[in-house]
Amino acid sequence: MNILVCTDGSTGSLAILPHAARLARALGARIVLSRVLDPRVDAGDTVTPRLEDAVARVKDEWSDWLRQTLAREGIEGEVLIPEREWGKEIADAISDAAEETSAAIVAVSSRGAGAIRHALFGSVALGIISRADLPVLTLAGSHPAKAGAGTYHIVITSDGSPDSRSIFGGLEKLLVPGKTRVTLLEVVTMKAQETEAEAQARALPYLESLRSRIPGGVEVAIVAKAAPASSRVDSVIVQAAKEFGADAIASSTHGHSARRHLVAGSTALGMVEKAGMPVILVKSQPVD
Repeated sequence: MNILVCTDGSTGSLAILPHAARLARALGARIVLSRVLDPRVDAGDTVTPRLEDAVARVKDEWSDWLRQTLAREGIEGEVLIPEREWGKEIADAISDAAEETSAAIVAVSSRGAGAIRHALFGSVALGIISRADLPVLTLAGSHPAKAGAGTYHIVITSDGSPDSRSIFGGLEKLLVPGKTRVTLLEVVTMKAQETEAEAQARALPYLESLRSRIPGGVEVAIVAKAAPASSRVDSVIVQAAKEFGADAIASSTHGHSARRHLVAGSTALGMVEKAGMPVILVKSQPVD
């Protein structure tokens, strides 16, 4: 299993690397650290007789830097320098690289909460989700990852909608018995004069029905959190994930043709901004 980690060469973009390495250790996966090269931009100032020679020189320099980065972090892995083709986006190059390496997931930093709307939603991560049809592990800011190679704990969120069930297909390769454990979580907005226990009771049957979508042998916990109508769902999810000691939160994007609008305005955005841990975004699909 491979995890494709993407960097643009900046310090901020490397914040996701320790978290990807944590996932890799738990699953026994291999890290592939990559940086997309745009020949006309990144090799344009390199003085050589031909552009091909300049590209080769830059690739060598970047490959050395990526290897040094892995060594500095104490991470075993491979490096890859995909090229951005003329007329295509960076997300296209990353998607091609993910296919080339048979990646199970792509990891990319949001480069910080302040620029998250521009850098994550409407840009590279969303493009990867759209093109590669792979889950994306992303992180806002710089936060430490758990040490060790123990079981990886994912909090999978559900809002009770049919499309939210499609998240399990996207996470299939990550849900490995003995290596991953799952908490299925739904935040239930309380109705007028409804108690917390009554609100939780409304959600539990549906959450229990999702248990069958988790591969056999994977440890599963079911949790329904009741919250007043005035509460922010993203905040409740984040707080719960921290209480559970989770490694990551997983959320469906809930969108198809209007995906860019729906994701950018969804609970997922708030979770990435507030979590202090990675959020795994999975493109929603219609499911039975």
